[in-house]
Amino acid sequence: MTENTFNGIVILDAVPEGELNTARRLKEDLLDISNYVDTRLQVRYLRINTINDLINGLSDIKKEIDNNKFKPWLHLEGHGLSNQNGFLFANQSICTWDKFKEIITPLNIALGLNLMLILATCFGGSFARTIRTFDRAPVLGLIGPTREVKIGEIEKAFPSFYRTFFKTLSLKEAIKALNADAPKDLYYKTSASQFFYDVWASYKNIQCTDQEITNRARRMYREAKAHNLPRTPSVGEFKRKLRSTENTLFDKYRDIYFMYDIHSLNKERFPVTYKEAELYIQR
Repeated sequence: MTENTFNGIVILDAVPEGELNTARRLKEDLLDISNYVDTRLQVRYLRINTINDLINGLSDIKKEIDNNKFKPWLHLEGHGLSNQNGFLFANQSICTWDKFKEIITPLNIALGLNLMLILATCFGGSFARTIRTFDRAPVLGLIGPTREVKIGEIEKAFPSFYRTFFKTLSLKEAIKALNADAPKDLYYKTSASQFFYDVWASYKNIQCTDQEITNRARRMYREAKAHNLPRTPSVGEFKRKLRSTENTLFDKYRDIYFMYDIHSLNKERFPVTYKEAELYIQR
């Protein structure tokens, strides 16, 4: 275990009463690991019947992060919504992924962008849709199913994931174990850096075509013209301005997302550059 970035797991149990509780089983597995494999591992278990349970429980976890050098991952077990917009608490009330992101992002900020999020819910991978590259990154990494999953799949896959991780101390090997008996592409996986590059590539491919740049320049021209300025720049000038400020825009979003302004070491951990992003698009 890399002690400087990780020393515990917080299990969020949203499994309804009366169902096979995979969260409690995972807790027992992890406690065994903490007792016999790695005594540095700290296990926390939060039963989340309601949103208040989640907010209050993670508020206590943040206090541990701030005061006791607790550096956890988050693992959620429960039912994902069929519309892929969130999950159900144990009492069957809804938590959207947007709300969940809002609640967990302060943990990731406090951890200096080291929060791994494992979502053992149907459509857990859809959490990625809530991530915005102009906001603080809510997680360092995300693992979650891309479709509905059966309880037997969850019961087997994630304990195997953790056992392999603590045996090998390799996230790559743990993900191999997660995928070993799973259908292809069942689990969505991404990291903060990969997600940022992917979103930038999508933005460039969709919003920065010659036609789109021309359309934006024309809108800017019409708006400027409506203000009766002494001189209104031409559409061509607006197009050149849009192109020339692209790099600056990239740097602005990157600095916020990777928290360069509050965690200076992240500049070394995440040396994300406009040049590398452009090369990424060409791959």
